[in-house]
This record gives sequence, structure tokens and C-alpha cells, in this order.
Amino acid sequence: MLSRTGRASTRSLRWATNYRLPADIRRAGRLRSQPRSHSTSSPPYRQEHNPKPKPGGSYTKILATFSLGIPLGFLLRSLNPDNEQIAKPTDFVKYQLVSKDDVSSTCSLFTLRPSGGPRLDHEQIHDARALTSVQFKQPQLQIARAYTVFPPTTDQAPDDLRFLIRKEKNGEMSRYLHRLPLLAEVEIRGPSTDFSLPDEVSEVLFLAGGTGIAPAMQVAQRLSGKADVHVLWACRRREDCAGGVSDAKQPPRAGSSWFPSSWTSSGVELIDDAAELPANTVVRHIRFLKQPPDPVTSKLLIDYFVDEEGTQITPSHVAKLLHSGSNNTPGTRLLLISGPDGFVNHWAGPKEWLGGREVQGRLGGELGEVDLGGWRVVKL
Repeated sequence: MLSRTGRASTRSLRWATNYRLPADIRRAGRLRSQPRSHSTSSPPYRQEHNPKPKPGGSYTKILATFSLGIPLGFLLRSLNPDNEQIAKPTDFVKYQLVSKDDVSSTCSLFTLRPSGGPRLDHEQIHDARALTSVQFKQPQLQIARAYTVFPPTTDQAPDDLRFLIRKEKNGEMSRYLHRLPLLAEVEIRGPSTDFSLPDEVSEVLFLAGGTGIAPAMQVAQRLSGKADVHVLWACRRREDCAGGVSDAKQPPRAGSSWFPSSWTSSGVELIDDAAELPANTVVRHIRFLKQPPDPVTSKLLIDYFVDEEGTQITPSHVAKLLHSGSNNTPGTRLLLISGPDGFVNHWAGPKEWLGGREVQGRLGGELGEVDLGGWRVVKL
């Protein structure tokens, strides 16, 4: 039995074979087939040496070829429509900057969209078991810098990619990106897998510094409904996490403050007015992620720490969370650290280079002095 495509091709071929060209075109064909005569006395050509072609024969072959080839082309394209549009992870492709949402005075959420040519493999970027990043090219200096892909939202276009990027004072790449106008083209490549999540994860404690919240949100999105995730987010200024309220808030200590205050899980007082600021884009998305498919089997907790308010993550607080014993589910317990190099080095020591690639290196910093109790530490 022929498929729908096969039947369409057969009908097209039968139509092309039986099609009879108009009379004026047939007459033109017969006229061209007659020999030219420059004298009435010239003997006529013998027909057996110049056989007369069938009217419209060449046209029929052309029409038959096209009528058969076009359906086959559509069929092959339908079997793998994106094959020609997916770029290799090593090739830079062009995306367009369609929006830039200012999260704070120094940080923005960039949204990129394919420019119409080849695009990155978005299925691989949003792989359920991988934390991924994409490299941006600075064309003037010919340098590249990797940025974590922000987890997608429900109202986001399927081909859009978002990145949380801070404008650093001495950052050539970040300053270049922040100068770009809307609709400017950006060259990116990837994705790269920064870390593959184990098959079974029971609990995650994530220490995030600044824009290191992006991979923390990737983890929360990947493990939603599957594992408990507790994020400790350290920011320089309140505007970076405006509207964020810590989940581990404790009652205020009686008579310990001159102004209304609440307590974070670290035991440091925060001014209530800071939490009443309008939530920025990142905090709003964190609130969205805190609604997992099954809140009974997993939950997302986040505590905010702000330098300008005098709140900091302490080793004693981290040690307390590691040994809280709140989750007895079998599986890997992950302690992840992400953020600026200084933040990662302070907590876990620097990464090292081995064989031309960056590896975890030995565990140092504050966590090198903490009893991990079976937790696996990963520097992102």
C-alpha cells in the first residue's frame, strides 16, 4: 500500500505523462523540426534521416522529473527537518539580542534568538541531567567567555536563550555585551556540559555567589520533583536580589535590635524594608521554581545573604546544614559551589589544569576544614 506521499507522487507522474501541450506550442515544435530552405529549387530533406520528434516529448520528461523529485524532497526533509539547521558545538552561529532586562544597576538578563541561520542544539542545552553553558565571542579581541544558560520560563519562546550577565569593571566580554543595542547580532557556540548530574540525587546544598545563582537555578529546574535543593545566595547589594525573602527565617530576638528585624538562617539580622522591595526578574523566577510538581517529594529553599547588610554565609552554618539529617532518601548528596573565582576559591580552593583542561583539583578553602559526612563537593 502506497503512503500518502507515494500516492501523491504517482498521481503527479500520471498527470505529467498524459498532459498534452497547447496547440501553439506543438506547432512551434513542428516548425523547428523542419529543415530551413533557402531556395525553392533545393531538394527537400529525406524524412528518414531527420525523424520527426514526438510533440512535447522533452517537456514531458522535465515535468515528470520535477513532479517526482519535489515530493521526494519534501519527504526527506520531513524525516529530519532540523538536520541542516543544528550547528556543531564547535561552530559559532549568529543569534539576535531581542531583549535586555535590567536586574540591577550592574546586572542584566539577556535574551537571544536565532537570526535565521543554523542554531544551537536546544534539546542538548536543556538536557535534564546536564548543567550547560554557551560561549560568547568578542569579535574585536577574538576572545570567548562561557555563560550559564538561564532556565526557561513557560512564556519564553522555544528557541530563545537567556543569560544572566554582570557588567564587570575590567571584563572585556561583559562590557562588550552590555554595550550592544537591541537587535544586534551576537556569535555564540556550544553547548558545553559543565557537570552531569548523577542518576540518583537525594539532596543538594548550593553555595552561589552573585551570578552563580544561574547554575543554581538550573539545578533547581532539573531536579524539580526529584530532590531537595537548598540554595545559599550571597550578593554584594540588595538590588541584586531585590524582593528576596529567606525561607529559613527565624523569629526576632527580643530586645536585640533598635529597629524591626527578622533573622536569616545564619542568625544575622536583616531590615524588613529590604525584603519589601519589588522583586526583580531573578527573584520572580526563583518563586516560580519553588512550585515543584510534587512538593511532598522535593522542595526548593533559598536563603539570601547581602554584603551591604552585613550578612554572610559562615562555615559553621554550612556544617550545620550538612549534618541536619533532614533527608534520608537514598542517593547522592551534592554540595555545589558557583560564582566568581574568588568566591569559589574561598569555599573550595581553586580548580587546576591537567592535560590542557580544567579539573576540580584538591578540596581546599573553608570546606577543606569541614566534616562533609559523605557529601560530594563540585566546583562549577
